[in-house]
Amino acid sequence: MSTQRPPRLPLAGLTSCIGLITLLSGTPVLAETTIEGRINGLRCAEGGHVCPLENLDAHLSFELELVLQLSDGQYYFLSNVPRDTKVRHVRKQARVIGTVVEPHRWISVDRLLVEDGDGYREVWSPEAQQQAFETIYHSGWDATPTASDPVSERR
Repeated sequence: MSTQRPPRLPLAGLTSCIGLITLLSGTPVLAETTIEGRINGLRCAEGGHVCPLENLDAHLSFELELVLQLSDGQYYFLSNVPRDTKVRHVRKQARVIGTVVEPHRWISVDRLLVEDGDGYREVWSPEAQQQAFETIYHSGWDATPTASDPVSERR
């Protein structure tokens, strides 16, 4: 009886490992884009309708997340926009500029603009949020912003 091992193919194992790692990494598709829709509650978007009926509806407290719902019913999570900003503009027509991660249906928002009758105005951006944090840090909470302060409109 022979005790020899069968010949080994050293690259075969390495090739299969690299293939498996590539498959499991599942690199998401990223794309900078502009998307328009309405800010809506997630449960409502999943049901295919717009709600709450008004901005101060108690239903908002039961919504776990607010999303941007497109006219065709698709929706995207606004991953880095604070909840209070989304609640303030719920049901409004919005334009989001940012990076879309397709498999997960979320957007890393660079700018959130809301329609106000004369077009769109910016209501949130990471830079504006950072500026507001710095103003609060340096001035304190009881500092009264001037009417011309662009940061005060975004708080």
